[in-house]
Amino acid sequence: MAHEVRIGWMSRNSNRAHSRSAATRLPVALSFGAVLMLGLGTSLLEGCGAGVFQTTPKSTGQQTPSIAVSPVAVTLTGGQTQQFTVDDSGSQSPVVWSAIPVNAGDAVGTITQSGVYTAPAGLAQPAQVTIKASLASTPTVAASATVNIPACTVQITPSNPTVTAGTTQAFSASGCGSSYLWSVNGQSGGSQSSGTISSQGVYVSPSIDPGAPVTITATSTLNTSLTAAALVTVANPTLAAYQGATYAQTLAGWNASLLPWIENLSGLTWDPVKAQWTPMPNWSAGTLGIAPNVYYLEEAIRPATRMAILHQDISLIEELAKFHTALLQLRTITLGDYIGGAPANSVIFIDGPSTARTFAWYEPYSPTQVRIRDCQTCNAQYLSTAARLIRAIAEMPAAQRTAPMLTFVQQFSGFLVSDQLIRMMYGTTAWSHWDNPAIPQPAVSAWTFLAATGYRPAPPLRFEAAMTDMELWMVASSAEALAADQAAPELNILDATTREKLQTAVTAGVAVMQARCHHVTAPDGADVLSAFAGDYDDHPDYAYAGNLGAAQPSAPAPIDGLGWDSSHAYRLPVIFRTLYETQAATGVTFPTRSDLVALGNTYVHLAYDGNKQLPGFSTFIDGWDGWFAVEAPDIPSGYPPSQYCQAVGDPDNCLTPGTLQGWGELAYVNPDLAALQQRLINLAYDDSATTAAFKHQRYYYASQEYSANGANYPLLMVYVAGDAAERLK
Repeated sequence: MAHEVRIGWMSRNSNRAHSRSAATRLPVALSFGAVLMLGLGTSLLEGCGAGVFQTTPKSTGQQTPSIAVSPVAVTLTGGQTQQFTVDDSGSQSPVVWSAIPVNAGDAVGTITQSGVYTAPAGLAQPAQVTIKASLASTPTVAASATVNIPACTVQITPSNPTVTAGTTQAFSASGCGSSYLWSVNGQSGGSQSSGTISSQGVYVSPSIDPGAPVTITATSTLNTSLTAAALVTVANPTLAAYQGATYAQTLAGWNASLLPWIENLSGLTWDPVKAQWTPMPNWSAGTLGIAPNVYYLEEAIRPATRMAILHQDISLIEELAKFHTALLQLRTITLGDYIGGAPANSVIFIDGPSTARTFAWYEPYSPTQVRIRDCQTCNAQYLSTAARLIRAIAEMPAAQRTAPMLTFVQQFSGFLVSDQLIRMMYGTTAWSHWDNPAIPQPAVSAWTFLAATGYRPAPPLRFEAAMTDMELWMVASSAEALAADQAAPELNILDATTREKLQTAVTAGVAVMQARCHHVTAPDGADVLSAFAGDYDDHPDYAYAGNLGAAQPSAPAPIDGLGWDSSHAYRLPVIFRTLYETQAATGVTFPTRSDLVALGNTYVHLAYDGNKQLPGFSTFIDGWDGWFAVEAPDIPSGYPPSQYCQAVGDPDNCLTPGTLQGWGELAYVNPDLAALQQRLINLAYDDSATTAAFKHQRYYYASQEYSANGANYPLLMVYVAGDAAERLK
């Protein structure tokens, strides 16, 4: 039997023998020389026509190599790593690693030349990556693996907390890296009105419920399209209720004392059965027009507005909304009719489209002439109450807005914004700053100029650069409108043009305010806010301030650097709180919470005399107790130092009625102020002989003693309790 010899080689890459083709198989009987010849690569022809026997070319002695990658498939999250290895069947060639996106444009991550792969982080969409290993010596020899990378999702914790106003809550975010940007209601870092948040996610809630849930958003720094949000409910703290004052009693006092005031000033009567306002028969605003009456409406409407909003009294909100609507419909006049119906020799001092509406004022101008104009102070003061109510309605859940509320917002918003605020702040009639020629007009230009330059006229006209109460009211009402529009854009309160104008006005006005308010230390060490000190230097109302005696002075004695008188100063807490609460919409950063506290301290530590049983207040908010407004047209006798004033008589020359208003709005941030408000409530209940005599001298007002022991709260008691409605049970 013949045997075959298989000639082959041993691959260094394998211990298997690789045999040649059948043509190399030789019979055993073949001579050694023939075998040698084959080994040398020669050919041997044997026989003719009996077949061909030949050798193959000389082999290189190597097999085409192959490799494999492990693991073959894996799923990784963003930033996660994976070690890949290669089985190269013993090849001595280095391996080259690469990462290739399966879909063009996808992120691929990175891979080291030792096979350590890091998945890309912050993917908004899932990706697939091919990991390829190839031999450096033979790049065509390669193998691959697949990596699946899901999109990352930001997670925020906690997701729906309830936070007490004025406290902190720590948030954490994960899922898309370790670094996040934090915002509150879309504003980086937040604001005073909605709360602030640190770069570490520590949220400080506002000092009072902003009226709607607050949105905390965490944004991945890896990819700013990746966010997560938490809804925060801010709950007002359980404030210590005022002892001896309740919501029901205060509302009854408002109905008994201030509602009739509103009716007499407006000529509109409230019918509680029909729940509507109707014109009062035979009522007349008088020869001056209704605008001077409108000025005093604010004092009567403001406490009711605060109570209705803070106690969510829907029926009272509707009553107030219906009043504003009726006043607009029945007591305003178009400029066309106003100018067209003016006496022939009138001085026209008003501008705007003929369809714009306003409150008529026939200002005495000469013995035989009147001036047709806006009473900017009157209108602006009243409008602040309507603006605040519009914001409150806008911040309500849509389902709670009733038809009368929506009618009010829809009809009144245009009157507030276009007919009044924008027309007065941007109009061509130069009314602001006593028309000082060095101060540009209109009002918004004046504010921009004063904030940028700090300009102040030389004596005796320094007061002409003052920021007046009417200007502050306009700024505050503009802020209310911006906040209302932000809270409920579907109500169409503003359009792009009016929004820009109001924003410009608020920014410019607040810049002047901030430049003129400074923290100082009171004699007792308290931090107080010196607000507009010296603004009214040279003003006639301040000419006799240096006189401290009981008798009406005859010689001027001005004092430079005084703050506002204590009666007008009640506007400051009301306006400052509005600007604080609306900062998320306006973007301004003044006032801060510490500014509110310091302003409250001004009232408590400077104006208040410190007497706990018989509290009295100086004639000026900064504690100066000199004569004010001597020879003023409305009260020729002037206002004496507080200890000498007489509330009973004609004229009433005590500033107490104004001094007690407004300040309760800051009691929620200032415990000392809340304590003082409680003393004022206690005073109303104390009718002992000494206290009654003191109150009769200084607190008697509108033919009412300051006593809570009667059938209803007196008017001044409604101011004290209503302005701090948060603390009413």
